[in-house]
Amino acid sequence: MTAFPTLLSPLHRGRLKLKNRVIFPAHQTLFSEDSIVGPRMRAYYVERAKGGAGAVVVEGGATHDTTIKFPNYIHAHDPRIVKSLDELAAGLRPHGCVGIVQIVHSGSRMSSHDARRALWAPSNVKSAISPEFPHAMTRADIAELMAGYDRTARHVGQSAIDGIEVHACHEYLFGQFLSPLNNLRDDNYGGSLENRARLLLDVVKIVRHAIGDDKLFGVRLNGSDLTPGGLDNDDYVKVAKMVEATGVVDYLSITAGTSRDNNMIVPPMDVPHGIFVDYAAAIRKAVKLPVFTVGRIKTPEFAEQILASGQADAVNLARALIADPFWVEKAARAPAEIRPCIGCNQGCFGYLYTNRPITCTVNPAVGRELELGAGTAKPAKPARRVLVVGGGPAGMEAAIAAAERGHTVVLAEATTRLGGQVRVAGAHPLRKELLEIIAHQVSELKRLGVEVRTGTALDAAAVRAVGADVVIMATGSVPPERPLKSDGSVPVRAPADVVESALADPGQWRGRKVTIVDSVAHFQAYAPAFALADAGAEVVIVTAKLHAASLLDNGSMTNTLRRLAEKRVRIEAQVAPLEVRAGAVQLRHIFTGEVSSIASDCVVAATGNIANDRLARELADAAGSAPQILVGDCEAPRTMLDGIREGRMAGRAV
Repeated sequence: MTAFPTLLSPLHRGRLKLKNRVIFPAHQTLFSEDSIVGPRMRAYYVERAKGGAGAVVVEGGATHDTTIKFPNYIHAHDPRIVKSLDELAAGLRPHGCVGIVQIVHSGSRMSSHDARRALWAPSNVKSAISPEFPHAMTRADIAELMAGYDRTARHVGQSAIDGIEVHACHEYLFGQFLSPLNNLRDDNYGGSLENRARLLLDVVKIVRHAIGDDKLFGVRLNGSDLTPGGLDNDDYVKVAKMVEATGVVDYLSITAGTSRDNNMIVPPMDVPHGIFVDYAAAIRKAVKLPVFTVGRIKTPEFAEQILASGQADAVNLARALIADPFWVEKAARAPAEIRPCIGCNQGCFGYLYTNRPITCTVNPAVGRELELGAGTAKPAKPARRVLVVGGGPAGMEAAIAAAERGHTVVLAEATTRLGGQVRVAGAHPLRKELLEIIAHQVSELKRLGVEVRTGTALDAAAVRAVGADVVIMATGSVPPERPLKSDGSVPVRAPADVVESALADPGQWRGRKVTIVDSVAHFQAYAPAFALADAGAEVVIVTAKLHAASLLDNGSMTNTLRRLAEKRVRIEAQVAPLEVRAGAVQLRHIFTGEVSSIASDCVVAATGNIANDRLARELADAAGSAPQILVGDCEAPRTMLDGIREGRMAGRAV
């Protein structure tokens, strides 16, 4: 008897026939090759099918030349898409996984840099995420758009793929037509909600006619625009009923948000779980169609609760299945083994907004399934004795990967706890989900029989005494001894030290003036700001960058800046620190050269760490030492994404 009877039960409703209630929903990957589904993208989706997903929805494919949004974008309006969908369907079908292709027009929610065409929109209203005013579509443009949807849907209909999904949310073109903020038309495509929904409803009928009666057909809608003046949940209940009334759609997939709050479309870790579920639940009460929901649904327990309580018929799990393609299989067999999504958005949403194919902080195999996916790690012949020095995320991942291949692995950590700097980074409540990947790695070490020695600081002689065939060095990084020039008039402290202090004894910081020197544009500067502000300190962040948080993904950046503002943390950008002198931080404006100062009781130097590679260098110079591989911050201080990736690659290489 499964612990998740609803989640893992079939969903059969008309043309919708799923083996379970887990959907891998459409999301941009930039894995396409030559604008179609090639081997890389196919392997990515097939891996989730192998892992048990009931359906995968291929990321939005363009329906017209005016909506080429990225360099690596699927051109679903190109007939070459048909053969690639046949090949994808052939990969999904042996695993009982339904394949669905999402088709889309982004409207003005993009730039024209890749399409090299003027943006199309219902009115000349600029999307909040775009630098350009769009072309207000004429009736001839609308007719051309409809022809594009017809052509694209026919390609899907001709292929072996199981179904199609029309994207009508997130302030893409149909969402713009629906929105009173974007749609200022005075013809029969503007004005009342019924008129603003006309284009979507017309296209829905066109798509069904083009794909025929046998293919599965869904529509992805917002449940709320999450923005003043936009459509709310009551409005979308009405739209959902209109879509259902066409009689040609098989399911509704409900999400939320527009580019006015782009940070909420892929909500980061400081956002509550199940944030959009209530919107889907309200729509489900109003329609007879099956309804899918989404929004920070991470665990089988939570997914089961949503489904068993009747809030939705199926759950869309994007980042959860990015982090662990075998989430469904493990939910049925061993839920504790699921590798958790930590909501960091660094490799998925963050990479996307730099036009890079996505990856994942906790799963380096994303986009590299052909090399690193399930079944690609060969058993070690012969098995070797591997020593991993350092128990942060990079070292633990190296030990896990080496143990999976059958090596005998010893992991030595100098402190009494595993997790490295992530322990401190995840100490604040807003960042606590970071600790979930540490807990998962610790559990995997135990499951795989890795010998873990905490409180074990090694020197070169001790390393040699272990008798390892290979040493993986993961000793991390440390703050520099003198991060800022200072006369000693006020203490200059490291970010991790301050976070621990503020959380352990907040009273000592109440009323103190603290300046954080931010050279990293990342959470090393903002975690102490949160902790200190919560403790009652008067906090100022100074950075020489154009603005703070510039190296965070779009969602995390917006939420971080908003929360800093809510906590009354002042940010001074475009000023470079010169020195700490006479109880103040001396600054120079990077453009005007104007010198200023901020009186401080304490200075936090978020200036970046330096590699803790002393032992690695000592071993490299010593005769008779085993070969060694450096991973993560030990080689060069970067992010957890880099550390886990390098740890996994090192563990597979030995």
